[in-house]
Amino acid sequence: MKKKNLATLSLLIVLSIQSMSAQKHDDISLLEKPVPISTVKGITGFFGERMEVNRQYLKDFPIDTYVDFIVNRQHTAWDWTKAEQHGKWVESAYLSAIQSGDKELQKKVQAVLKRIIDSQEESGYVGATAKSFRTAERPVRGMDAYELYFVFHAFLTAYEETGNKEALASAEKLADYYLKYFGPGKLEFWPSDLRVPENKHKHIDALSDFAGHGVHYSWEGTLLCDPVARLYEITGKKKYLKWSQWVVGNIDKWSGWDAFSRLDSVADGKLGVDKLQPYVHSHTFQMNFMGFLRLYRITGDKTLLRKVAGAWDDIRERQMYITGGVSVAEHYEHDYVKPLSGNIVETCATMSWMQLTQMLLELTGETKYADAMERLMLNHVFAAQDCETGVCRYHTAPNGDKPSGHHGYFHGPDCCTASGHRIISLLPSFLYAENKGNFYINQYLSANYTGDDFSFEVTGNYPESETVEITVSTGGVQKNLHLRIPAWCKQPRVSVNGEAQTGVQPETYFILNRKWEKGDKVTLTFPMEEKWVIREHHNKYISYTLPKGEIMYSEEPTDRIPYAFTRGPVVYCLDMVWNKQIGNDDLNFEKDIRVDISWQPKRVEKPYLHMLGPVYQTKASYKGTNVTIYLTPFTDSSQWFRPNEQKPNKNADAFTYGIWLYKEGTK
Repeated sequence: MKKKNLATLSLLIVLSIQSMSAQKHDDISLLEKPVPISTVKGITGFFGERMEVNRQYLKDFPIDTYVDFIVNRQHTAWDWTKAEQHGKWVESAYLSAIQSGDKELQKKVQAVLKRIIDSQEESGYVGATAKSFRTAERPVRGMDAYELYFVFHAFLTAYEETGNKEALASAEKLADYYLKYFGPGKLEFWPSDLRVPENKHKHIDALSDFAGHGVHYSWEGTLLCDPVARLYEITGKKKYLKWSQWVVGNIDKWSGWDAFSRLDSVADGKLGVDKLQPYVHSHTFQMNFMGFLRLYRITGDKTLLRKVAGAWDDIRERQMYITGGVSVAEHYEHDYVKPLSGNIVETCATMSWMQLTQMLLELTGETKYADAMERLMLNHVFAAQDCETGVCRYHTAPNGDKPSGHHGYFHGPDCCTASGHRIISLLPSFLYAENKGNFYINQYLSANYTGDDFSFEVTGNYPESETVEITVSTGGVQKNLHLRIPAWCKQPRVSVNGEAQTGVQPETYFILNRKWEKGDKVTLTFPMEEKWVIREHHNKYISYTLPKGEIMYSEEPTDRIPYAFTRGPVVYCLDMVWNKQIGNDDLNFEKDIRVDISWQPKRVEKPYLHMLGPVYQTKASYKGTNVTIYLTPFTDSSQWFRPNEQKPNKNADAFTYGIWLYKEGTK
């Protein structure tokens, strides 16, 4: 046991040194530094079970098929879905294996990573594109930048988490490949054949040679500013910093819409982020925003932070759903346009929104970011995950159908299935942070933390329970413990060893400064208000498509306004999987069902052990007949079949579900 503990401590020291080495190249120090993912263990309850489902999905995933695709390197088509699997899988599998201590998965991912590294060409290229397709004038395929973004991060995560120097060397070789062909006086990330000034304010309908979707106006090429800047943070080699700055400095020119500079107008509140250019792809922009934040960290250029923080505020205010999810048909819409069904809340956008929000939290220490992450983590992340196999949906609309639906659980593998298991693997790294004598608890999932001088256990089965207990398992440690008090909680309470504390306020950190002894217990109580909420800014939405098929929306006023039931940060829905008594599994929510919002829903026993509770019973009418319905947390909508009953065909639209319901009296 002592040898095992010593080995663990040695690994923590090595990883800490690597982290410090990266930080020494930054001008701005993080206010909150995430703890190593290996220090967070024993996540239990609903979320722990679902993380286990995710880990099993990674173990069962046919990754060799996709690595074969890369190693054979014969791809010439513009399609990207097969070529982005390996990067996301490697990073996800490493994080999941290290966090859980799964030696079998870790051995597998090490072998997969070695195959990828061994396939790297002497030039540094390690993508899927055939060598015969690539020339000096066309060194990459149109979607290479997007695909290789995740390969870069997989290499760098493998190095930072395990000390794998071959992975770092491969990341440098890959970056040098891009630096050789792209830069001042070389190739650039133009989204179409148009050049300055002909591209000024032009609507583009193209597939770019180097920058992905032309309708993304070059941002799918420029997103490489993030991993290449990360490479500078690790190595300190100025060429990577200069290249990332060159990329960002040319976004205005390449986009044709001055989209980067106009982020200042978004920060001023004069412009919505959707107005930056004709099409603003959520996931792509968020990946770029992370690059901007990384450059802010390196250089101290506050204008970069201001741009991103302003865009985040605008998105949260107008384009974030009640569940914390973002994206309307993969982009940001005008005003408050957020349809209830269809291609809504893309899982790729969930992943990058979560990461972006975490980066802002680390840089600013503002609890509003942790609040947003809590809402997304507790509601939408696992609603997108198939409860049985772990595969994730492409879109998970607030009101929809399953198991198939549109891009349902059994779709893929595609970009979103891969993003889903990546974000779930990253979740344990978002719970806690530290900075010298300060320790931050941002999320309250039941888990254990074991650091080099401070350890504790979180219990209480939050958010099903309103009470969280933190029991210290080390003694004699002086530490400022920062406890996030969520903005949604009106009357939070904190006690230490049974002694009530004063001055606990929502939307802040409550700080406990003391010498902690083994057995000390902090109890937090977050009373959760149960209420029906009206949907603000609701309208009737009419879809139309751009020439390349991107779905856009216009709106018309309506007096038919729906309601949702919430309990604290948890959002509920009417899910027909759990409402067999109605006798219509795919009922039409707009026509068939009306809820009595004057009736206070009552708690009832959970119908299934492996779901998040509590469950509520309330009154409604189905086609004019009074019925009793059950409301369950939206995250449980990932249960696409009734336990102990025959499962529907995987391609069927067997069950409907809906967060937003119409009240009695609505036509």
